[in-house]
Amino acid sequence: MDTTNLTPNHQASRTWLGAQLAAGISRGNFATYLFAVFISSGYAGALAVLQPGLLHVMGFAQDTQAMVTGYLSAMQELVFILLLGSAGALSDRIGRRPVYVFGLALTGIGFVLYPHADSITQLFAYRLLVAVGSAAMIGMMVTVVADYSSESSRGRANGLQALAATLGAFIPPILASLPQVFSGRGMDELAAQQLTFAVGGALGIVAAVVALFGLAPRVIQTASAARESLVQTLLGGLKAARDPQTALSYGAAFISRGDLAVTGAFISLWLVQYGTRELGMTASEAMFQLAVPRVLATVAGALLGSVIMGRIADRTSRVNAVALASGLAAIVYSAVFLIQDPTANWVIGLLFVMGIAEISAFVSSQALVGQQAPEAYRGATIGFFGVAGAFGILLGTSGGGVLFAKVSPSAPFVLFGFLNFAVCVWSIWLSKRLTRQTTTPESSTVSAVATSQ
Repeated sequence: MDTTNLTPNHQASRTWLGAQLAAGISRGNFATYLFAVFISSGYAGALAVLQPGLLHVMGFAQDTQAMVTGYLSAMQELVFILLLGSAGALSDRIGRRPVYVFGLALTGIGFVLYPHADSITQLFAYRLLVAVGSAAMIGMMVTVVADYSSESSRGRANGLQALAATLGAFIPPILASLPQVFSGRGMDELAAQQLTFAVGGALGIVAAVVALFGLAPRVIQTASAARESLVQTLLGGLKAARDPQTALSYGAAFISRGDLAVTGAFISLWLVQYGTRELGMTASEAMFQLAVPRVLATVAGALLGSVIMGRIADRTSRVNAVALASGLAAIVYSAVFLIQDPTANWVIGLLFVMGIAEISAFVSSQALVGQQAPEAYRGATIGFFGVAGAFGILLGTSGGGVLFAKVSPSAPFVLFGFLNFAVCVWSIWLSKRLTRQTTTPESSTVSAVATSQ
């Protein structure tokens, strides 16, 4: 019997790719979600790869390029901090699908318009469109997996999401190759950039249409949530942080997103600088011969880690999973201090393990917040989880950039090694506290639902 159209109370759950889906969620819903994650993840890194070439073609001086890039990135992270919680709270009111569709579509439109800016003001305006769309898109990318997976398979579902997100990371380099292809066919450089961004924008539009028809139509609300205003829903999500496990998930979001930001921002930069300064390579040669193989090693580790941590998070407590992931990340990121020659063969192995560590922190933190987020305020709670991650990205990119330039290339990694160690200690302490509470008859674990009222 096909249970797709039955009510949630009578609908049997289904299993797909090893993950047990929540009642009311079909395999088609989950497949659509993974496709949306694939495109969303591609957008997350696309501007970092495409924007330098665009600014050069638009005639910005090199010193201006650096300044504009920094301001644009800071503006986007500020928008994330301001809007992620609100996007989540709005999705608690109207459902995940319309917010996700809006985010994908607006991001796609922003991409199409971006290379047509004829002033810095217009460039910032179009980047603002991308930032607002991305806030909705990234917020739903994390929230929907919590809705679509059953509690027993939350780790596996987050592992599949991380796998799709890692595959999506291949989209930016593919887009980055298009300007050369288009210019080789007779286009001028600006037209080639505009067509490349149009292709990137089309991905978001297509994903929005697929999400519109493929995602589950609506998240079931509780009676209290239906009566509350958007502000009350937002405050409910904020109050959820009183729960110790939810608070830990926010801390884990901070370090896991920071881990990804540091790796993405500084591994290639370190290798390109070393290759040009020490080995006499051109920047292009250093990127192709040194950076690409080592970045691929990190990606390979992430692909493996997403599957492994997904299973681990379902076989142990989610707090213990965070402790394991952050402990591994603390060791690996701190070990970067030992690197004297980033081209040494053993560094490739270290970067492979780094990929496992960073994606494990990503998966375990999402599994934990998905477990703890109260149903009535799930979108808002996970929205603030995203805000914590945005602060981690800010520290990793801005603070890490200062450390890279003023201290040493390894300094940003060592910083996040210490931060991961702090989260590991926090996780172990909380795990012991929860164990003591469960073994004491008169004690009761604080629930996320209670703290949100």
